[in-house]
Amino acid sequence: MNKLTITIPVLALLIALSFRANAQQQLSLEQCRKMAIEKNEDLKIAGIQAEQARRQLSLARTYRLPSLSASGTGLYMSKNFEMEMILPTMVPNLTTGQLEPNLLIHPISGNPVIGPDGNPIFNMYAWMPLEINLSGTYMASVGLEQPIYTGGKISAGSKMAKIGTEMASENISLKRGTIIAEADNAYWTFISVGSKVKLADQAVKMLEEVVQLARNSTEVGMASRNDLLKAQVEYNNAVLNLQKARNGYELSRMNLCRIAGLPPATQIIATDTVIEVNRPDAGSGQAFSPAARPEYRLLEKSISMEDQNIRMARSEYLPTAGVQASYSHIGGIEITGTDFDNTGFNVIASLKIPLFHWGQGMQKIKVARLEKEMKELELTKYRKLMQLEAEQARLNLELAGERIQLSKEALEQAAENLRISRDNYEVGMGTITDLLIAQTQWQHAFTEVIDAKTDFRIKETDWLKATGRLFEE
Repeated sequence: MNKLTITIPVLALLIALSFRANAQQQLSLEQCRKMAIEKNEDLKIAGIQAEQARRQLSLARTYRLPSLSASGTGLYMSKNFEMEMILPTMVPNLTTGQLEPNLLIHPISGNPVIGPDGNPIFNMYAWMPLEINLSGTYMASVGLEQPIYTGGKISAGSKMAKIGTEMASENISLKRGTIIAEADNAYWTFISVGSKVKLADQAVKMLEEVVQLARNSTEVGMASRNDLLKAQVEYNNAVLNLQKARNGYELSRMNLCRIAGLPPATQIIATDTVIEVNRPDAGSGQAFSPAARPEYRLLEKSISMEDQNIRMARSEYLPTAGVQASYSHIGGIEITGTDFDNTGFNVIASLKIPLFHWGQGMQKIKVARLEKEMKELELTKYRKLMQLEAEQARLNLELAGERIQLSKEALEQAAENLRISRDNYEVGMGTITDLLIAQTQWQHAFTEVIDAKTDFRIKETDWLKATGRLFEE
């Protein structure tokens, strides 16, 4: 029977390779955008705010509807009420059979006797002692209340809630565009730094060849030892630059992981490249409409909100009317040993008309109108700024495209210069200094091509954001 033996170092290596494989993530630009949108906390907060706005709208609509409520009240008093009542008496009319006041009649005039207070004096009064017991009193009722007119407050509140939902939706679009722009920037930066790492590695290998070439020339007496030292110095600098580039690559990778919501140790394999650049037709900034941007639409919604604030301020000083119907029962009252209770249906209509409040209503309305005026001025201001921003983004995008073309031409020239300098040095017609300068120029030209293409991608995202196209779903 064959046995498989794995030593500790080999096992550790296999575990490390397995972990590394599991931690890899292929990522395209669209996937990066999608993951950033799904993981971003600010966008989640904006979604919750939108849900709150929808709940507020549903709540505002209920204020128009009648409200039904039930109530109950209990009362206990340890001491009874005691009181006396003196009541006039009544006597029956023998002719009509009706009860009439038992008045004191003057024997001569035959008229009722009038007392000092101007009221007739009764012939007889009844004394009635009362004792009221409230030790077990209770009242229960069911009521229905319906507002009829509130000065437009309910209508204004409902419209404000609706505008609030629209503003919450625009806020989500704004956050979404900002997240996409941040994801694009991090993605292209990651690719750019990765390309620079490859370039730095290639430069190290090329300088290794230059060092070997200088060593060979020194050994055969075609070059001085100073040439070899110069080549070795440049090679050491290239190694250091390679390490710096790798450190920058790690930082850009971790930043991209943060934005995409991936673990910091995830090894990202970008499927898009910065090499493929298609210059879009940016057109003219004059064709740009600020209304395409959610920031502008948010300002428009805020002005509509101020219109409703004016209505709300006015409604506080307009008449209000409502009606309330209730069915109630009261019991547990004992009056001089007799239980008392009552059950009935009641309807109450109310009307309130504000008359004088020292000009409070007028001042509140003026304050609301001034607030609206400020929002309108802000809208005008930001409309101009957005148009300027869109035009600047268009010009930056065109300049970035031209930079790509010029950097490519410079790279071709630097590559040709490097080839000629190398050939000249190999045959002894050039110096090591010329070759190293040509090497440095080629590397700088290549770096410029990478930066130009990365800058174009970032400027393209900025242009899409400035023209409101980045926010489109």
